[in-house]
Amino acid sequence: MGSSIRKRITLVNVALTVALVFAMTGGAYAAGKYLITSTKQISPKVLKSLQGKAGKAGAQGLQGSQGPAGPAGANGKEGAPGGTGSTGSTGESVSAKIVATTEKSKCGGLGGAEYTLVGKATLICNGQTGFTSTLPSGETEKGDWVTSGVSAADPELGGEAAVETAISFPIPLSSAPTEVHIIDPAAQVPAGCAGSVASPEAEPGNLCIFVFKTTSGFLTTATGATGEFGKADATGALLYDAIGKAGEEIFAKGTWAVTAK
Repeated sequence: MGSSIRKRITLVNVALTVALVFAMTGGAYAAGKYLITSTKQISPKVLKSLQGKAGKAGAQGLQGSQGPAGPAGANGKEGAPGGTGSTGSTGESVSAKIVATTEKSKCGGLGGAEYTLVGKATLICNGQTGFTSTLPSGETEKGDWVTSGVSAADPELGGEAAVETAISFPIPLSSAPTEVHIIDPAAQVPAGCAGSVASPEAEPGNLCIFVFKTTSGFLTTATGATGEFGKADATGALLYDAIGKAGEEIFAKGTWAVTAK
């Protein structure tokens, strides 16, 4: 039992008991001298033992309700309208002028129209007819030729053997060429002709026959419809390949050009 009593005695109990004794004995002096009026009068160790342990944290309180929404902001001011753009310059109309067939300086007498826009004139001429009976003066036409075969005796060549071929002008000339030139591969291009076998050219009144290749070495001559050697007519010419023995195979080819007078 004594042990049980000792366990219940604490410093707080002792202090209270002393205070009670002093009060009962009427010792005002003792009470004024020994009464604890501040925690500073108690030893820190004793004060610490007197302090109780912190209790557990309480549960979190309920969340408060959401507050009312604030007032809407005022609308922004409307922007000022844009200014009017400047007026564009007036466009220029196309002007047209008829070109008469009597105006030889324009359209060569074919007639047409001349259109002008922003100071620039454009000439549109009437087309020529698609048909022409003869090659116009100063115009050139060109072509290819080839001979191939076994030579035979030709009475016109005094019985000598040769192979013939023809050159026909796509557009007839108004008159026969004045000069006919046969130009072998190694020969110099004569007066009245120009260019080469790849690009033959002829001056007005000339028929230029270029030889690219021949097994007999050269062409002998050309004739027109009259049969005159070294000549041609308004529609073309006949070519005689090099004279050889009868039964000999001959091959030759080349180009030609003729220009109307």
